Amino acid sequence: MQTSIASNSTTADDGVKCLESERQALLTFKQGLVDEHGRLSSWGSEEEKKNCCEWEGVQCSNITGHITMLNLTKYSYHRQFILRGNLSPSLFELQHLIYLDLSGNNFNLSHIPESISSLNKIQHLDLYSCNLSGSLPSQLANLTSLQYLDLSYNNFNSVKNLEWLSRLSYLRYLDLSEIDLRKVNNSWLQVINKLPHLTNLSLYRCNLRDVIPQYFPIINTSSTSLVHLDLGSNNLTASTFQWLFNFSNSLVSLYLGSNQFRGPIPETFSRMTLLEELSFSNNQLEGGIPKSFGNLCKLRYLYLYGNCLDGMLLELIGNLSGCLQLSLEGLYLGENKIKGPLPDMIKNFHSLRVLYLFNTQLSGTVPESIGLLSNLEGIYISSNSLNGTISESHFSTLSKLQALSMSSNSLSINFSNDWTPPFQLDWIVLRLCKLGPKFPSWLKSQRNFSYLDISGSEISDSIPKWFWNLSSRAFHLNLSSNHIYGILPDLSTQISNSFGLGIDLSKNKLEGPLPVFPANVTSISLSKNRFNGSISSLCTMSGGKIQFLDVSHNQLFGKLPDCMMQWTSLVILNLANNHLFGKIPSSIGSLHRLESLGLQNNSFSGEIPQSLGNCSALQFLDLNYNSFSGKIPTWIGERLSSLIFLHLRSNNFSGDIPFQLCWLTNLTLLDLSVNNLSGNIPSCIHNLTTLAQQESSAHDHYFIDSHGDANSEYSGSYADKASVMWKGMERDYENGNLKTLKIIDLSSNNLTGVIPVHISVLFELVELNLSRNQLTGSIPSDMGQMRQLESLDLSLNQLSGHLPGSMSQLNFLSTLNLSYNYFSGRIPLSTQMQSFDAYSFVGNPALCGLPLTPTCPDDEKSEDKPKNRDIVEFWQWFKLGMELGVAIGFVGVLVVKLDHPWKHLCFLLFNNVRVRFSNLKGCLYLLVAAVGLLVREHVSRLGRKLKFFEPSVSS
Repeated sequence: MQTSIASNSTTADDGVKCLESERQALLTFKQGLVDEHGRLSSWGSEEEKKNCCEWEGVQCSNITGHITMLNLTKYSYHRQFILRGNLSPSLFELQHLIYLDLSGNNFNLSHIPESISSLNKIQHLDLYSCNLSGSLPSQLANLTSLQYLDLSYNNFNSVKNLEWLSRLSYLRYLDLSEIDLRKVNNSWLQVINKLPHLTNLSLYRCNLRDVIPQYFPIINTSSTSLVHLDLGSNNLTASTFQWLFNFSNSLVSLYLGSNQFRGPIPETFSRMTLLEELSFSNNQLEGGIPKSFGNLCKLRYLYLYGNCLDGMLLELIGNLSGCLQLSLEGLYLGENKIKGPLPDMIKNFHSLRVLYLFNTQLSGTVPESIGLLSNLEGIYISSNSLNGTISESHFSTLSKLQALSMSSNSLSINFSNDWTPPFQLDWIVLRLCKLGPKFPSWLKSQRNFSYLDISGSEISDSIPKWFWNLSSRAFHLNLSSNHIYGILPDLSTQISNSFGLGIDLSKNKLEGPLPVFPANVTSISLSKNRFNGSISSLCTMSGGKIQFLDVSHNQLFGKLPDCMMQWTSLVILNLANNHLFGKIPSSIGSLHRLESLGLQNNSFSGEIPQSLGNCSALQFLDLNYNSFSGKIPTWIGERLSSLIFLHLRSNNFSGDIPFQLCWLTNLTLLDLSVNNLSGNIPSCIHNLTTLAQQESSAHDHYFIDSHGDANSEYSGSYADKASVMWKGMERDYENGNLKTLKIIDLSSNNLTGVIPVHISVLFELVELNLSRNQLTGSIPSDMGQMRQLESLDLSLNQLSGHLPGSMSQLNFLSTLNLSYNYFSGRIPLSTQMQSFDAYSFVGNPALCGLPLTPTCPDDEKSEDKPKNRDIVEFWQWFKLGMELGVAIGFVGVLVVKLDHPWKHLCFLLFNNVRVRFSNLKGCLYLLVAAVGLLVREHVSRLGRKLKFFEPSVSS
């Protein structure tokens, strides 16, 4: 929306001369700017440039000569040349300005000066995305003629008060997007109510909180004029709906995406009969689509992706039948829990331009009737469970199709070799679809595509020459994970994209020398092929745009060329697993943005160049399996404070481990193994604090993969890859798995001294390997604190002493090697410790206990006392049984001898006693007593025969 400028404004063609004071104000404004593209070349003090009404972006009144319009937006005339510098207060001396547009320029966090209040005639003020900061000046309230105000996408401080807005009663357009309004609470509602002419309101990502019903303003009919409302990316909930329904008769577009809306979609929205666009994307809505939505006869775009909608797609599409199916142009239902096949009835939506069903749970085949949607421009059905064959019939009338995304399904694309598609695609995303084995010939007709991804498509062929005749629009090519073979041509003359190109040909069978690439390429991935020869051709990438370079796992050889000063934007450099040799050139220090450097498995030699210390953003450094020598530089700890992964295994480093490495508090993996290091393990090693925390500092690296044009950037992500010694075996880690490892490996060196006592505070360490050194002393007593340890190797040292009992608390330990030391005493008892085989403890002659030996030397003495106690307990029970047996036996004999009445009474008494002894102990007493009499007469004879003497109770 643009505010109309009064008809008495004109350009200098009418012979109007500008005023000298206003000309000087503009020249002062220009002095504070950097104009790299010469946008303001017409502005000057020369005689031929004296009339400022002739200057770029300036319009004057044909009556007064005052400047009434200044339009310096970077978006004007389809040019995008940014001005940089300060927002000079002199600009606001132009008190007759009606229109001021500075959008898209960079004013280096300047503040809006209070002198802006002098622009009391201004009707249109656009400061969108100007990199402004500070507080919003209250003097904005003086701009009472404003009809258009855009302050969005800057860096202003959090706003506490919006009351000044209520004075701008003529406002029709207001955009405060990305200004923090959390402190104004619900007062923004009252302010909006005081702007009766407001038709466009955007408060996108303003940290708005719940709309509390009791604070709803009283809505007058004069204030219900909102036509376009954007409240996306806030923290609003369903309590907001009641306020929104006040605008049911005016709203044309309503954006509520990325909030906190839950539950079913309210049917009340179907009363907004003027709606043309409705967005509920990225919320937590459930259920289906209300059937009444089919009566929204003007609705053109419906955004419901990124919710929890469920049910069958057939039912959801059926609920949209009615007059809506005649108007709907964009249907966005992706990233939900919708099931079933794509229904044939989709053909009834004749106006449909975009069908977005990405990442739902669709299954079945794609109906050929989709080819009847002649207005279709984009099909997005990737990441489902669709199957079957896609043929020419699916595209019979789709002459307007520009985007085709069907990746990550089980689809086979089967077009005849002589078929010419009716469309010219811009986006082609067919990853993991079956296109091969021949290279798809129908691509020859696609002369305008900008984005192509046919990775993993089972192509077993060479790339035809015609493919490289790419249009200047092509900015992303991904042909990786196929079986493509052959030699690549010189690509510097084949590709003419001037903004930046991303190429991924990794995981194929390409061979020959590396091709020459265009100077402005932004990302290259050629890993896991068969390229050979020198890498010097990479020096042709002199445009300074390259951010990602991966030529690992090839057969490249030779020295690194000293041209890296041309790659100042590089974020990832991976040259691993080749046959490169020689020293690392000092120009590597020019890579100030470098985050990941992989040089492992080559034959590099010499010292690590000191210039690498300039790469302060470095997080991943892998130099293992080379021939680097000298001392480990102290500047690694001093200057590379962002390091997360330091892998120097299998080189020729010597000298002490510098204590400065303890300053690398983000480190999750430290591997200095298989070198010639000596001296002590730094006692400060416990300062590697990330190894004591559950959180990991490791994350993916992000880079600019390609540029569609001067304003569109497409980012890529890269997860570091490495071969790591884990539990005694070398394993490859990629796809983010490396982030889970927290390891210290100092094995196979000449380290001496003791294990630092405080190493046990590294609670989250999962592997500690100090084997094959000359360490002495004992294991720290509180080693059991390292409860996340899965692997511990202290073998082949000179350690001694007892194994600390706390080791029994290492419940996750699955690999243990303490062999060939001088440990003594008993192996601590625990399920975990006794689960290891004897090999984990061999070579410690004074160590005993399971699993190494069944017993320890002092086990016999410690077992005597328990045996005596058992004997004493037996004789106590036995004597008691005998005594009771004698007594009861005597009573029994006596009862037999009694007369009948007394005999009967005694039997009743005995029966009562029997019942009382019904518990377990009572039964035992009776059992022993019953046999007591029988045993007693034989005890003496049995004792003499066995020469068995009764021990005393005191023993």
